[in-house]
Amino acid sequence: MRRRNGHWVPRLLCAALLGVAPACGKDVGFRFTAPIHVESPAAFVQLPLPAGAYERVQQSSLEDLRIIDARGERVPFAVLAPRIAEPESVEQKRDAVLYPLPARRTADGGWRSPVEVTVEGDRISVKRLDRAAPAPSADLGARSGGWLIDLGERGRGDPPPHLLRMQWSGSEEFTATFSFETSDDLNTWRAGGSGQLMALASAAGPLTQAAVVLPANSGRFLRLVWADPAAAPALIGAKVVADQQRNVALDPPTELVFSASPEPAAGAAPNDAAGSALYFDLGGVLSVMEIDLELVRGTRVAPVRLQGRTRIEEPWRELGSAVFYRLERGTAEVSSSPPLAIQTAARYLRVVPDPRAATLDRAQTKLVVKAQLASLVFALQGQPPFALLAGSNDVQPSALPVASLVPAIDDERSRFGRATLGEWSEVTAVAQAEESRRKLAAMRPWLLWSLLLAGVAGLGFMVWRLARGR
Repeated sequence: MRRRNGHWVPRLLCAALLGVAPACGKDVGFRFTAPIHVESPAAFVQLPLPAGAYERVQQSSLEDLRIIDARGERVPFAVLAPRIAEPESVEQKRDAVLYPLPARRTADGGWRSPVEVTVEGDRISVKRLDRAAPAPSADLGARSGGWLIDLGERGRGDPPPHLLRMQWSGSEEFTATFSFETSDDLNTWRAGGSGQLMALASAAGPLTQAAVVLPANSGRFLRLVWADPAAAPALIGAKVVADQQRNVALDPPTELVFSASPEPAAGAAPNDAAGSALYFDLGGVLSVMEIDLELVRGTRVAPVRLQGRTRIEEPWRELGSAVFYRLERGTAEVSSSPPLAIQTAARYLRVVPDPRAATLDRAQTKLVVKAQLASLVFALQGQPPFALLAGSNDVQPSALPVASLVPAIDDERSRFGRATLGEWSEVTAVAQAEESRRKLAAMRPWLLWSLLLAGVAGLGFMVWRLARGR
């Protein structure tokens, strides 16, 4: 009896020091479950994860997810990270302005310019010298030795034009050879090259060559001269073509709207922001791509700093600053600021207004977030219906690497089936166990102090007994 009771100290130590650990290291289970509805069956089925899944996982890397069948058996699955974007080339077109050149060159072999250019800083203004000169026409084309073409002013960041697509009227068949030069100011000219415009009739339809390929160093102005003006078509216009490279989202982000949450408890993290800061809890760690503020009706201007963190105990980190606005003009016209593009992983966001600006309305200001949400892909094996489990700090990861689950995923992706997630439900027994563990964790300091006092008392008792034994 004495020997058996001698184990009370190790047991108390275990209870005190491992108060929040599951007994014997066993899996305590998942707190949440949701049915999976397979809408399009296939060998592999893709299940987009809604924001609710991020709110219920307890491991930010989505490691506490598991798919089971109707018998509770595991179903192999993998996490598909969202495909952010891939580059795409998009044609940008704008109209060029055509001015006819004289029928013949000047005595020195040059061409009299039909326009005057004025340079003011970074801007160039163009004025036609002959105010009575008509617009391009068939008659004018027959009398012109070529054309001065204004490609237009390029804005900052605009791609350089690489093509000029000509438009004409008149003859259905022609072949016209040309040479051209380019210039930035009509004073200094650079050789551009030569080419042919042509239109041929055939049984299959007209065949045309209407493009003038522009060099990489092309200036704003292009002077096109016909080798034989009599054979030239009557130009009626031209399109300047440039290739704009942009990233196209393959898996577009999801838009989520959040209301402000209460300020975190004092001591949870340094609170160095003004009392007017708004706090937002995204529910889980999300991959945030854009942030916007939905402001109260009326005209509002809100210069703010944005901060974020993934865990409540972490310090805030700066994400950027922006000026969000909502401007009302008249009864119907409303202008809003563009969203702030940002790439970060965060669960908690803080919006800190500039102290010189008005306070944000805590009740009505909304945070609009565009976030990239992951998907699961699972093998359609086992007995349906299937379910997704989530919410455990103790389980080991269940997901396989994508390459191990899906052979040749780039080829297989187009054949994926589709599934959606149903409503979440809470497993009562697991929720109660977690609440008990939470309470035990809160008691752990008291247990440690009790153990320490009991040890001191026991040691004092042993000393007293030894002293009496003498």
